Amino acid sequence: MTNSTRYKLRSIYWFFLAVGLSVPVTAAEFQPVELHPEYNHDRFVTLPRDITFEFRAYLTSFDSIDDNNGDGIADIWRIPEFVAYELKGFEGELGKGPDRPSPWITDEILFRQQVAPSDASYKYSRAFRSNHKNWYDRGHLCAKVHAWRLGANADWNTHTVLNAVPQRHDFNAGIWRDLESLTGKWADTYGSVWVIAGPVFENKTPSKWIGEIGKGELPVAIPDGLFKIIIKDSETEGEVDVLAFYYPHGGRDYKKGPFDHAKRLVSVNWIEKRTGLDFLTVLDDEYEEKVERKKTKPLWE
Repeated sequence: MTNSTRYKLRSIYWFFLAVGLSVPVTAAEFQPVELHPEYNHDRFVTLPRDITFEFRAYLTSFDSIDDNNGDGIADIWRIPEFVAYELKGFEGELGKGPDRPSPWITDEILFRQQVAPSDASYKYSRAFRSNHKNWYDRGHLCAKVHAWRLGANADWNTHTVLNAVPQRHDFNAGIWRDLESLTGKWADTYGSVWVIAGPVFENKTPSKWIGEIGKGELPVAIPDGLFKIIIKDSETEGEVDVLAFYYPHGGRDYKKGPFDHAKRLVSVNWIEKRTGLDFLTVLDDEYEEKVERKKTKPLWE
């Protein structure tokens, strides 16, 4: 992994002028980013971090040009390695939030370096999608509806390739959305929860990609599955409760509920082994190991 790079977020315009990439000039922009002093999105410090961006509603660590699978060759996967955010309870009606930007936003610098894709890599023709009903969506890692709790600009800034990985439509609109809804209810019940989500590659090497190179689009790696770790403070002072989930792509029970999330529970160690990430690093080492090897059941109330 490369050393973490902190980009100060600003209102930027998306001028896709990279040589050799036939992408139209677009004026989609990030909304102004005002960080909230009461939120600590990566409270438990996930490591290593790569190219990090802090938005109002989440922190994302985006994959750089590095050796992800240990074969000595630099890789460019063009997706986040993880997204982390704190989700606080909310009272009242959220409503639907603001309209999303179209196309989705990228970062001009990373796009010029061919590290981050544009929205075009996720776009396919209407005719193609009509014949591929369960194709890949731009799947949020920090949910739009969760960010909306922090206001309109927080919601807007989730619609970026810096917060997206390819997700099968039935998965994205089905069981993953249901887990997002459940996570929101846990935040409402317990006051705050912390969420870490990201991709898993079973052999640490992508086997499938989206993006049409013949149209000048940058290829984007398709994960074999997605993980989500949800953390809350325990009733015992100084301790935490953790739920760790893994959802392989292609499950038959992903489209329609009721959904059985409990059977997707794994240990944090299971996820660390497959991603190379280290979670809960601020905890005492002995207690961290105890928490990470445990597979919690049942789900929280």
